Amino acid sequence: MKRLILPEWKSPRPVQIPDELGRSVHGSKLLLETLVRRGYSDPEIALAFLDPDQYKPTSSNEMPDLPLAVQRIQQAISLRQKIGVWGDFDVDGQTSTTVLVGALRHLGADVLYHIPIRAIESHGMLIAPLKDFISKGVQLIITCDTGISAHDAVSFAKDHGIDVIITDHHSLPDQLPDAYAVINPQILPQDHPLFSLSGVGVAYKLIEQLCNDLGEKEYPAKTLDLVALGLIADMATLTLDTRYLVQKGLQVWRSAPRPALKKILDENKVKNEEVTEETISFIVAPRLNAVGRLDDANPMVEFLLSDDPVFIATKLNQIEGLNEERKIRCDEVFKGAQAMLEASPRLLERPLILLNHPEWHAGVIGIVASRLVEIYHRPAILLNSSDPNISKGSCRSIEGINITEALKQNRQLLLGFGGHPMAAGLSVQTENLTELQFGLIASIKQMMEQNNISPIISIDANLGLAEINLELINDLSRLSPFGPGNPPLKFIARELEISEISSMGKNKDHLQVNVIDGGQKKHRLVWWQGANLPRPDGRFDLLFSASPSNYKGKIEVTFEWLDYREIQSDGVTTRKSSKNQPIQMVDLRASTDPSKDLSSITKEDNSQIWSEGITPCPLPVFSREELQNCETLVVWSIPPSRSVISSVVEMVKPKKIVWFANYPEENSLQEMIQNAASVILKFTQENSESPLAFEHLAASVSITVPVASLLIKWMDMTGHITIISQNDKSVHFSTQRHPPDQTQIEIVQNGIKTLHKEIFSFRQYYISSPSLDNLIDPQGNRK
Repeated sequence: MKRLILPEWKSPRPVQIPDELGRSVHGSKLLLETLVRRGYSDPEIALAFLDPDQYKPTSSNEMPDLPLAVQRIQQAISLRQKIGVWGDFDVDGQTSTTVLVGALRHLGADVLYHIPIRAIESHGMLIAPLKDFISKGVQLIITCDTGISAHDAVSFAKDHGIDVIITDHHSLPDQLPDAYAVINPQILPQDHPLFSLSGVGVAYKLIEQLCNDLGEKEYPAKTLDLVALGLIADMATLTLDTRYLVQKGLQVWRSAPRPALKKILDENKVKNEEVTEETISFIVAPRLNAVGRLDDANPMVEFLLSDDPVFIATKLNQIEGLNEERKIRCDEVFKGAQAMLEASPRLLERPLILLNHPEWHAGVIGIVASRLVEIYHRPAILLNSSDPNISKGSCRSIEGINITEALKQNRQLLLGFGGHPMAAGLSVQTENLTELQFGLIASIKQMMEQNNISPIISIDANLGLAEINLELINDLSRLSPFGPGNPPLKFIARELEISEISSMGKNKDHLQVNVIDGGQKKHRLVWWQGANLPRPDGRFDLLFSASPSNYKGKIEVTFEWLDYREIQSDGVTTRKSSKNQPIQMVDLRASTDPSKDLSSITKEDNSQIWSEGITPCPLPVFSREELQNCETLVVWSIPPSRSVISSVVEMVKPKKIVWFANYPEENSLQEMIQNAASVILKFTQENSESPLAFEHLAASVSITVPVASLLIKWMDMTGHITIISQNDKSVHFSTQRHPPDQTQIEIVQNGIKTLHKEIFSFRQYYISSPSLDNLIDPQGNRK
C-alpha cells in the first residue's frame, strides 16, 4: 500500500510557567506547560478548568428566548396541552429528544415525540410528517438539535395555531424562522461560555431552568449522563460550560449511569469507574449512531429512558446487529476513499478532501469523513452520487475551519446545506462538483490565513516511549476530557523499528505493534483501525499518545500509534534532455512553504520562474511567450496540459526543472471564462488595430490554445465582440456588439466545458503523478 502525504508535525513552542500557577496547580512541568500553551495561565481559571467543582456554570437565562420558552412550556403543562418534541436521528438528536421527553414526563406534561427516519425524511422538519404529527393533537412543538432553518414548517404550524419553540445549535440562516422562541447558542457572541453547546446542551439548559422554576431542581442532574454522551458524540468544543457539563456527566457515568447505558458498558466489559470520553466516542456513541443512520431512531428514546432489563436487553441486541452492519459499510467506504487517495495522493496537497462515489452508503459517509479528518488533519467531504444528477454528502472539519460557513460562501452552487462549524450536510448538482470543490478550497484557504491554520499536527512534547510512565500519564489525565478545543497530548519518539505486528479485534481491524527504540528497548502500541493503512519499512519517527488503562487486570500505560515518518533522504531525480543531457528534476510540489523554497532556489544564477494566470508569486514571473534559454526553469503555477509543458521545456532547454504545484485562481470554469473575457476586452482597448494571438490569451489565463480559440468564438456568439477575420494563430475583432446567436452558444459552451475538464483532469494528474518524467511528452510526441 502506498504511503500518502500527511500533515507536518509542529514542535511545541517554549513557554514560561508563571510562579503563581506553579504554586496553585501542583503537577508535573509538562502539565503546567500544557496549561499555559492552551491559554490557562491564570491560576483561578486553570483550577476551574481542571476541577468542575471550582467552575461557575452560566445561567440558563443568558440564552436568548429561553425565559420566554420556559413560560410557554409551563403554560402548556398547566393547561394540559399536548407537547410534541421533534428531534433528530444522530446521537445528539437522540439524547436531546430523550432529555426533553424525560423531563416533560417527570413534570407531568402530556408529551409525544418524533425523530425523522433518515432514509425517508433526512434531517429537519418536512411538511408531510409534520402534518401527521399535528394530527395527533399537538398544541406546542419543541424542536431539539434541528429547526433553525425550518421556515416553511414553522409557518405551516403557525397557520394551524401551533406555537413552535426551536432549540438548536446549527449555524444560523440569514433570517430566523418566525417561531414563538428561538434558542440557539450561535446567536450569542463566540466567546460566550454557552456558545459551543450542541443540541443536547441546549435542551439541558432549557429543562434546567424549567425544573428550577417548577421546584424540581434536583432532576436535571439525573440527565447529565445523556448530556455528556450527546456533547461528546457531536464533537462539541470542550471549553467553558460545555466542558463543565461533560465533566459532570462523566461523573454520573462513573457512579450510576442509567440502566441502558450501564448495559452497553457491561456488554463491552467496561467498568463504570473506567469510563472516559473515549469510551463514549468509540464504544457507546457508534452503536446509537448506527441506529439513526441505518434504521429508525425513535425507539432509542424509550431505550434510554427504560429501566426494564428485558426490554433493554432485547433492544440492545438489535442495536448490536445494526452496529455490525455499520462497521461493514464504514469499512467499505473507508477502503474506497483510501484507494482514491492512493491513486491520486497529490489530492492531499489541498486543504480539503472531497471524494464522491455512487455506491457509498449515505448513512455512514459522515463517520468515514470524521476518520479521514483524524488521519489527514483537514476538512473532509464524502458524497453519495447514486442519483447521477445530484450528489448528497457529509462534511467534517477541524478547529478553526467553519465548514458550514465555507458552504454558505458557495451556496450559489448548492441545492441545500446545513450544519455547524465542525459538521454539515449538503446536496449539489453533480456537474457543479468541480466548481464547488475549488470554491470551498478558496474559502478554506482564506479561513486558514485568517486563523493562522495550516495542515499540521501540534506536538506537545518530544518524549520517547521509555520516558513516559504511569505517574506522568495519571497527572496529565487531569487535563481530560479531551476533544475539540482540548485535544489529547501527542508525543514524538525518534528512530524506532517494528519488531512484530499482530491483528486485534473481532474483525481484525486493529493492530498491536511492538517496536524497538534506539536503546534496544521494546514497547507495545495499539494502532486503532491500522489494519488497512500503510506501515513503515525501515526506521521511522513515531507520533503517539498515551493514557492509563486496565490491561489484563493491571493498570499501566497504553501507547496509541497515531502517525509516522520514515527516515529517508530526499529524492532528486534526473531526466535526459532532448540532446541526451541529464535534466535535474527537483520535486517541490508538496512544499509547505513555497515562497521560502522559491527564494532559496532563485538565488542560483540564470533561473526563470514560469507562471501563468492569476497565481500570486513573490518574485517576477514569465509566461510561456516570454521565457528564454536558462539553466533553471521553475514551474510555479500548474500548467494546463502536458503539451504546454513539453513545448516550454523544449524551448528553454533547462539543465534543472523545479516543480511547484500552485493552482491558478481561475481554475474553475466560471473564473476561467470571466478572466478570459477581461483579457479579451482589455486587449481591444490597448490594441484596437492588432490581431489577438491565441497563444497570448492562453498564456494570460493559463489555458490551452484550443480553449482560447473557443472562448473567442463564445464572445462572438454571445454578441460581446464581432470577429472580423482569423487564422490558426490569431484573430482580429472589434468591440462592436450584436445580437447573440442562440443556436450556436450552447454548442460552443459545451466545447469549452469539455476542454476545461481536460485541463482540470491534467492538473489533478500533475499533483498526483508519482513520476515527474510523466509530465513531459517523449520527444517527438508533442500533442
